[in-house]
Amino acid sequence: MKIEIRSDSVKLSGYVNAVERRSAVLPQRICRTAPGNFVEVIRSGTFGASLSARPEVQLKFNHERTIGGTGDGLELREDNIGLHAEATITDPDVVSAARAHKLTGWSFGFTSPKEDWSDPDSEGVYTRSISELDLVEVSILTKRPAYPATSVEVRDGEAQEYEYRQLEEETEVEDLTTDLEPEKEAIKSTMDVKQAELDLLNLTKWEEK
Repeated sequence: MKIEIRSDSVKLSGYVNAVERRSAVLPQRICRTAPGNFVEVIRSGTFGASLSARPEVQLKFNHERTIGGTGDGLELREDNIGLHAEATITDPDVVSAARAHKLTGWSFGFTSPKEDWSDPDSEGVYTRSISELDLVEVSILTKRPAYPATSVEVRDGEAQEYEYRQLEEETEVEDLTTDLEPEKEAIKSTMDVKQAELDLLNLTKWEEK
């Protein structure tokens, strides 16, 4: 995740998930249909198809509070690497967390996956291939909870299973407010000199009278 800290906002960008890449070994308990522990691969085009079918995706803070969405500051796209996100956020909690270097990365929540399971390997680990899903949310995290995880929620009167995943990615922080301090000091010094010149000019005119 790349983080650009500004005076009253923070700009975040990076990959939420990489397609065609095997995950770490995931525990059976996080997926109701899993026959055992497994690795997961999200196929190329899966995120793009979801965004075309349902472009409204929420942007949340730690999967708890909605702070925007694809119609409000969040841009999502799938490229040849995976699901890329970019967001400019003015939420005070997120800006404060960015300044404190507490942002740890992206996570995403999805439901209704279309999946295929392979036979287990020599260590008894299955492979889950996901070719369709419904991308529900993208979250900014300040902690590393027990992800990947799953939950059952009731929405629109229907119980649905939501799965959450996090891509392990280093964060790169650039504090643009710090970079501006020398410029601010230079401007202030110039203004002080100009004010002193004006004061001297006014004093000279007053004395001439």
